[in-house]
Amino acid sequence: MRKDVRVARRGKARPVSQIHSMAPANAPATPSSQGARESRKDELLQMFRRGVEFTEELLQENERLRFRLVQLEEENRQLARQAVSPVSYVELIDRMRSVENERNQLLDRFRAVEEENRDFVQRYQEIEEENNRLANLYVASFALHSTLDLKRVIDHCFEILVNLVGTRDLALYLRVGRRLLPARAEGRELGRLPPIWPGRGVTGRAAQRRLVYLGAPPARGSVVLHPRVCIPLVLSDELLGMFVIYSFLVQKPSVTELDQELFRLLAGHAAVALQAAWLGAAPAGSQRWDGKAVWSRLVQEAKP
Repeated sequence: MRKDVRVARRGKARPVSQIHSMAPANAPATPSSQGARESRKDELLQMFRRGVEFTEELLQENERLRFRLVQLEEENRQLARQAVSPVSYVELIDRMRSVENERNQLLDRFRAVEEENRDFVQRYQEIEEENNRLANLYVASFALHSTLDLKRVIDHCFEILVNLVGTRDLALYLRVGRRLLPARAEGRELGRLPPIWPGRGVTGRAAQRRLVYLGAPPARGSVVLHPRVCIPLVLSDELLGMFVIYSFLVQKPSVTELDQELFRLLAGHAAVALQAAWLGAAPAGSQRWDGKAVWSRLVQEAKP
């Protein structure tokens, strides 16, 4: 009964049966409770182990980043030293000068090639003009000596002056006695052309000197008073006739060097062709140039 009283001093009185039914704090555990504690312990150990591994990984990554940061800072310092180094400025200036020299060399080479190209173009144009000149001279010479028909020879002479030179108004004079009479005209009426007396006027002086005459081009809008060109036809120092050019086509402003070559060709070859054609068609026994007979024949043929 004493035990029951002692227990009840601190609180309410309990029955003895209930007091004896309470297990002490250090009572031995059952097998099931021990297994639960072991499982809980393993879970805690695994969590702790994973935390340690994660911490180690973080430390390693931190170390790698710090090392990389040190490398970048060192590279930045090296670049900064190079940027402010006088040697780098000198190298940069040398490089710029080298590039400038290369640029100047390329420009000089380009100018040289361009100048050479212009020379080639000029030479090509000169060769083309020379070929054109030779072709025209060949055509003119071939046309003059391709026939022995007097009318066709004169036709070829007019075609050369009209097509190759660009003549608009011209006339052929033949020497009859001491004067030259018009035998054929292009662009002007034959009956209105005056005779030419050697030594009188521009045409007369050209006939007397037996040299090709080249007149100055008239001013725009002015009246043409004198012939532009006179071409005496001379054979063995004998004057057979003369071509007189009064005007050129509008698109031809002046006489070219090729025109002068054609004038000189006509001055010599046309006289030979005319005499050969006349001797081939003249009556038997005639061995000389008869200007009066040729002029009469051409005038008769020109009548409608």
